[in-house]
Amino acid sequence: MIFNWFFKDSSGEDKTISHQEEERILTQFKKLSPRLLGLPEIQTIITFKEVISYFNSDRPADYGIKQGLIIREAHSEGQLIAQVFLDRNNQFICRPDGTPYGRQLVTKELDRELAKTFGNRNLFFVKLKGKSAPDYQLDGSAFSKVNDWWRDLVKIPEVIPLITYEDAIKYFVSDRPRDPRVNRGAILRKPHPQGYHIIQMFLDENNELVCDSFGKPYGRQLVAKRLDEELHDYFGDKDLILVL
Repeated sequence: MIFNWFFKDSSGEDKTISHQEEERILTQFKKLSPRLLGLPEIQTIITFKEVISYFNSDRPADYGIKQGLIIREAHSEGQLIAQVFLDRNNQFICRPDGTPYGRQLVTKELDRELAKTFGNRNLFFVKLKGKSAPDYQLDGSAFSKVNDWWRDLVKIPEVIPLITYEDAIKYFVSDRPRDPRVNRGAILRKPHPQGYHIIQMFLDENNELVCDSFGKPYGRQLVAKRLDEELHDYFGDKDLILVL
């Protein structure tokens, strides 16, 4: 985990956040802060280690999260510290009801490291690494069905140059079957002579493949020459991602 004042654009180059963008974020925060969870007790001191640990322990299961943000404001009892989660476009990550993920608290004092990190600013970013996929296993029957499906590779209409994390997630939203057994999605990757064989499918609560009335799994398969950096990071050293 790296904290700094930089973010990467689509070209991969580091860019300093602009004053205009900083003001936009603070304005949006003021609108959302009344709905942000607040800790009732006033803290004597909050440390840099504590705020970083919060991003690890309370990070929601949302694969769109790219970074954390810590904001401070003056308060009659000391300082108000807010911690929220942002996507790659510096937009706040919220629950379906519009409540932002995060917390806010009042502290009388910041430890030296946290105060130094803020410097003369009132916010800083914490870049969050992509979550590694949990080490889930599909049962033998599920893999048997997937293996049968792989044999249909000749039916894949084309090889695409790139698949992005966003493309993969959008598929689970737009093509989710109206089957009450569907509990989550799964993305499998396998090496292919032209890149990667990507399989997206839907699982039930027992991580078994959900199939239609003809016994064919819901989902799709394709060959991509490349994965974008975000999707590659989520796979890490594994070949399975579960999307809750």
